[in-house]
Amino acid sequence: MKKLMMILLIGCALVISQGFSKVVLADGFGGSDEGTPLRKLAGTYAFTGHGSLAVCLDKNPPFPLATCGSPGSMVVALTLQDVGGETFDAEGNECATVTETEADFPISASSTTVIVAHVVGKLTSYDPTTGTGDGSFTGYVGGQCHDATFDSKGVTVVSTGTTHFAVSNRGKRIDFVVTSITNSAGALGGFSISGTALRE
Repeated sequence: MKKLMMILLIGCALVISQGFSKVVLADGFGGSDEGTPLRKLAGTYAFTGHGSLAVCLDKNPPFPLATCGSPGSMVVALTLQDVGGETFDAEGNECATVTETEADFPISASSTTVIVAHVVGKLTSYDPTTGTGDGSFTGYVGGQCHDATFDSKGVTVVSTGTTHFAVSNRGKRIDFVVTSITNSAGALGGFSISGTALRE
């Protein structure tokens, strides 16, 4: 049943990097000596993410995604674990590959689902003085990363959302929390998702 869901946490860590360089050039953040300027965040990161998510399914086999709260829908709670890496260039182009495991919550006899996917993110705000900001992301199944470029041939969009993040250790660590997540079916309910990105 979980294999039909394709619910992805991916992208939560990635939104913090997409567009950094563009904002640095456009808004002049890069020249500041206070806090952590955006230029300090450009580079390659490895990240881990974890959390739980409610997924709404139709009660009838083969249990397709259903709009949460719709007649005949049921809620399945999942626990998520992500490991990934991302590359982005000086123009703010970014591509990330993520491996996610999804299991029933609490853990049961049902098998764990493993998904490999890609994420594209975009910075929406950043305060270099406090090192905090917000971003948006889109998760895809299919496609391929070529360094910082994403080949979108044959992709399926599986999730979109937003995050809030905080930078520390002079831009070498970024902690994030997902602030919204959805899909085209409206099948994602409550969630609690967070993680950490470490500069390589």
